[in-house]
Parts: sequence; C-alpha cells; structure tokens
Amino acid sequence: MKKIVLTLLVTVALGLLAAGAAEEAAALKGWLDQPFSAAALEAEREAKLAAQKNPVKGEFETTAQFEQRKRDSARVQAEIKAEYEEKIRDARAAYEANTQRLRQRLQVILGQSREIVELSSTPGTYDPDLQKLPVNTSEKKFEIVVPLSLAEGVKKNYSQYKLKVTRQLDDDLRWAYLEARLEGPAGQFSSTDKAPAPGKVSVSGGIIPPDLVTSQSYSEPSGNNYLDAEETAQVLITVRNKGKGDAYAVTANLELFRAAGVSCDPSLYFGQIAPGGESSKTLKLRAGSTVEDGQAELKITFSEQNGFPPDPLVLKFDTRALRPPDIYIADLGIDDFNQNLKIEPAEPVEITLRVHNKGSGPARAVVADVLRGEGVYPSAGNSRSSFDLGDIESGDYKDFTFGIVTAKTATALDIRIDLKESRPQFSKLAQPLNLALNKIEQTTQQLVVKGRESGGRIAQAPNLSSDVDRDIPVLAKPDRNRWGVIIGIENYQKVNAPVPFARRDALIMKDYFINILGIPEENIYTKTNNDASKTEFSTIFGPRLAKNASGKDNEVFVYYSGHGVPDNRGREAYLLPYDGIPEYPETSGYGLQTLYTDLGKLNAKHVTIFLDSCFSGRNRDNQSILTGAKALVITPELPSVAPGMTVFSAAGGQQMANVYEDQQHGLFTYYLMKGLRGEADADNDKNITQQELNNYLRQNVTSISRRLDREQEPQLMSSDPKRVIVKLK
Repeated sequence: MKKIVLTLLVTVALGLLAAGAAEEAAALKGWLDQPFSAAALEAEREAKLAAQKNPVKGEFETTAQFEQRKRDSARVQAEIKAEYEEKIRDARAAYEANTQRLRQRLQVILGQSREIVELSSTPGTYDPDLQKLPVNTSEKKFEIVVPLSLAEGVKKNYSQYKLKVTRQLDDDLRWAYLEARLEGPAGQFSSTDKAPAPGKVSVSGGIIPPDLVTSQSYSEPSGNNYLDAEETAQVLITVRNKGKGDAYAVTANLELFRAAGVSCDPSLYFGQIAPGGESSKTLKLRAGSTVEDGQAELKITFSEQNGFPPDPLVLKFDTRALRPPDIYIADLGIDDFNQNLKIEPAEPVEITLRVHNKGSGPARAVVADVLRGEGVYPSAGNSRSSFDLGDIESGDYKDFTFGIVTAKTATALDIRIDLKESRPQFSKLAQPLNLALNKIEQTTQQLVVKGRESGGRIAQAPNLSSDVDRDIPVLAKPDRNRWGVIIGIENYQKVNAPVPFARRDALIMKDYFINILGIPEENIYTKTNNDASKTEFSTIFGPRLAKNASGKDNEVFVYYSGHGVPDNRGREAYLLPYDGIPEYPETSGYGLQTLYTDLGKLNAKHVTIFLDSCFSGRNRDNQSILTGAKALVITPELPSVAPGMTVFSAAGGQQMANVYEDQQHGLFTYYLMKGLRGEADADNDKNITQQELNNYLRQNVTSISRRLDREQEPQLMSSDPKRVIVKLK
C-alpha cells in the first residue's frame, strides 16, 4: 500500500515537470534504487571453476601426468578466481561511477523543479513578543514575521493578502515547501523558514574518452615458427591508453578461422586502464593432435564499456600436422662383474640401453619399464625397473642403466622393455633385448663412444653414430677461392613424405666440405628444411654466388639432399624446395637445367655437384610424393652438363635414392662420405679422381641397395673424369 501511495505521489509530482524531465527523473530514481549485484559474474565464475574441479585419473594416464594435470587445474582455478575478482571489482567501480553521475543529473533536474506557488491559508494567533503571525496551509505551517505596529491591520485585512510559497521536489520526488511570503496592502512579509540557495551540482560536460592502442607478440615452444600438433603457443596482447580518460571493462573477443584442431579461450579481460597505463594478457593457442598443415587466422576484436575500443587485430600463424615419433632400443652395452664381456649365471651385470627417436616428431614423456623374465632378478646395487626419460626430440636419444643377476639354473635371458610414450599409439611394448648367456657383448664404454646425447641438433648427437660421422680427416687447407652450397630438406611444407636423414646428411656434409675439400666455413651456404625455400634457391644460385664465387680462380661445390620431381610431361627434372608443390614443379620447383645454367654463368674454374636425389616422384622410403596419375614412376630427361662441370647423382633412370637406415644417412651420401675420406683411392696413389669416386659409389651403393631389394646405381656426368677431386695425405 505504501509503495502504491508513493508511486501516486511521484506520478503527480512528475506531472508538474516537463514530460521529458519527468521521464528522466523517474528513470534515474528507479536506477538509483537498485543495489549493486555481482550475481551474474559469480555464477559465471562458479560454472568455470566447477569444470576444473575434481579431475579423475585416466586409464592410460601415468601418475606423473595426472599429478601435472591436477597442478594445471589448480593453476587454472587460481587464474579464474583472479580474473573474476578483477571483473567484479571493475563492475562495482563502474556501478559507483555511474551512480554518481546519475545522482548528479537527478539533482540538476530536482533543482530545475523549484517554483513559487500561491496557497490558501488562514492566520493563527499573533505572538507580540516574537512578532510572528502563524499561517496555516494544507501542506505546512509557516511563521510570518510581521512588525507589532502592522500586525493588527494585517490580520484584520488578511483576506486582501496572498501567501506565495517556494517549493522544490526532494530526493523521493515529493514537494518540499521551503519558504513563504505574505503580500498585501501593508507590504511583503517573509517566513522564518528560508529556502537554501539553489545548489551548484558539479556535473562534467561529458565523458573524457580514452585512446586505446594495441600490440601483440607470438611465440611457440619449439622455436620453429609453427604451431605444431600438441603444442601450446602464447600470444601476448598489450592494450595501452594514450588518451586522457579512463577505459572501463576492456575485453578482447577471440575468433579462430581455418584452424581445425586449434582452440583458445573465447575472451580475455583487461579491465580498467587509466590514462597512460597499459594492461597485458597472455592468450594460449592449444593445438590438438588433429591439427593440419596450413595457415590459421586469429581475429581479435575489442569492447570497452563506453564504446571506445581499440582497433581489431589479425594474427596469422602456420600450423603443422602431427609429426609422429618412432622410439626404439637403438643399442646397448654391458658392464659385467667379471669383466669378460659376458653375462654369466649368478653374476651381477649392469645393462645400459639407448633409446633413440628416429621419427620426425618429438616423443613426449617417455617412460622405460624393464620386464625381467623367469630367472632374471634385479641386482642389489641397481634394482630400478622404471625410468622416466622425459621428452626425446627427433634424432635424439636417452640412455638409462639397470642391474640384473641371473639364477644359476637360468638357461636363457628373457628381458623385455616397455617404451611408453604419453600417447599410447606411439608406445613400443615388450621390446626384446635379444641378449644371451655366455655370449660376448658390447661394453658400456663402447656404447658411449658411439655418440653423445644431444640438445636437439642431430648432427652433434647421432643416435647410432655412423663411422662417417666421426674422426673426419683434415686433408686440405682452407682455400678462399673455394665455395660451397649445402642443402638438405628432410621435412617439406606441402609434402607428407619426408626425406629421412636429409637434414643430418647436410649438416655432416658441411664438415666434409671444410676438412676434406678445403672450403672455408664462411664460404659455405648451408640451408636445411624451412630455410631452403624457392626464394633461397634463386638467391643463392643467382646473385649470391655471382657476387662471391664467379671468375676463373674459383671452384664451387654443391651438395643437395631432398626431393626431386619430374614435370607434367616427364621430360624435365626439378629440385623441390621446402615450399615447393610436387604437382607443379614448373612454378614451385627449381629446374635442374636452371641450376646448371646458373652455375655455368659463374665461369668458375670448376663446378662439382653432388645430388642425393632421384626424379621419379618417390622418396627414400619408396613413398610417392605425387598425387593421382602423377604417382606413376616416370623418368625425366636429365640435362647434359657443360665443360668445367661435374655431376655425381645418386641414381639413374627410374631408380630411387635409398635410405641407409643402419647408418642414419642416405645410401648415396654415406658412401660419398666414405669415398671422400680415402676409401675411393683404388690405386693408392693418394689422389681420388672423379672416376675413382664414381666407381666406388657404383660398387657399394649398388651392392647395398640390392640387399634392400631395390636398385640404385649412381651416375657420373663429367667431361674430365680423370680430374682429381681429393688429395690424400
């Protein structure tokens, strides 16, 4: 009932104002009567927290992985709480600031309602001591100050007087009667009540806008500028306020395009940003296992409470599909108590195993579990059975050592290893070690000699270190007139079939160029994988060599390990750069004839080219890199070479350039290295000619390729096969 009466009073009072002012005052009053509430934000926060609470250990999740996930969940919960504390704080500040502005506006409207009205009144009994005449109205009783000398005449002739009253709406939109004046024949007399002077309400002339500008930076953990499958990249977004006004509730809204398998939070909250201030937030771009090769786009739009957001941002980033690891027991060594290199019954033995990743992608959170069969027990000195090897990058390895002792009655050594990767599909379970009792085995010391654990560069840490990787002889002094180009492309941007070990081939070949061919390191251009683009091919074999290596005093050596492809008609051969498309070699490849022509323009004393590639459209693992009808094996016509140029190619005709898995190299490259270091010197005259090197390559590459049930016969194109390529000491 009270509410209804108040509503009627408000309605009557507002009816006396102009219609627009009345509606505004009613709206302001209604808004100011509403208390601040963060209920919606709190409900939103609790929903997000609920999604993070009480994680359950998965069936195929290790304890370490589960504990890490719980820690991650706790961290995310803390971030959610902090974010919503800030949101609620900013919402309250915005509410209070808005309330202040609305209250100021209401005071202005109330001040504008002040008016003077004439009211009916009746006089009371005059007080001669105080010289006051009481006057009664239906709204309020006033005391009018009337001098004693005039009081009797005023009261006697009261009907000839008018009572004029000043009134104004109060905060409840009711009339407050402030003062009165009695006007008539004897003059004007005022009440003891005095209306205060109209208040000066401080109201700003309007909002001072902020001026928001943004910046962003992108980083991903592997440092290869790709968001790889199962990686999480970070985008640091900074918003700065260059204006003179505050920015309120600044929010970034995020939307991904062409990004299948990539996810991120839908928004980032920056909150209030004062003039001259800035706020930075980190966005996480999470790539799942289904990410594909391509380029994704992140569109970032902003909102600001009063409509002053910064301009949108667009971030484009490359994504790369999952490169699977391939972990296996690469080698082992023993340290036996009797030091006779044999595992004997009842003898404590320590076994060191080397786990190598020969896949193109990293192995994550690898755990090795030792499974000991009947009659094989842990030794007292080293009884561990489980080893956390962590991540193993492509081409890297990790060693671990465990102890055994066999029963005297044992007749066999049944030891198997479970290699568990965080993703079950990449685990290798029950891998046999194939050890035997009373058989001479390799020592741990011999195992260590084979390689050093790397920090990511395969060239420095071969898994099963090939003999050509170590002790490369120094056969030539640096010759500043010798120049080298080395290109090794293992993983391509637009080809799913890699060239196994091509990058490693190139990195180790650099040492051969320096030590054996006498090319100064600063004269060698080495490019691998994404550094070997079509633009880089054109630049190196064009202006770069032309500027530095042209002229009759210079010699140039070129080594290439990667894909070769034929053109659409099968007539011309092309080298395929990292960003090349095998189906369109004419526009995205680098023609073999173009290579020969560009090198011929140097007018160098001699040019020698080593090509560990074929042009059949297949890779070292016999995988087609072409689609559709082009997957057929076709043979392009290889261009002839000019005088002063020699080409050693890995294969001829329709043959493939094979991989030599046991030595972790291309088959052609492995024997090329062995030949250059001296084994090709058939007549032992300390000189290796082009013909001797080619004969050595044909003999060994052909033999090994046949053992692999393949055909590969290296080719030599030279106008001077007797030319000496290496002088031995």
